[in-house]
Amino acid sequence: MPQFISFYDESLQTQIEGSYVSDGKLIHVGSGTLGYKWAPYGHAGTFIDKNGQEQLAQKLLSELAHAAGKDQHGHH
Repeated sequence: MPQFISFYDESLQTQIEGSYVSDGKLIHVGSGTLGYKWAPYGHAGTFIDKNGQEQLAQKLLSELAHAAGKDQHGHH
């Protein structure tokens, strides 16, 4: 079941909302406006707690938001 997250991105000065799901090895994040991305847990091992999942999800959503901001600036 997807977990909803909402947080303020200081560098973009905007609120970011999205959701994530985990299968124990990968985390999948998405936002209807920003798109979707996934990443392996990497050096965190096969188990990562809920706080770690949320931090990784926020990082990935921030990356999507930054990429979307660059795309918008390139089309003006």
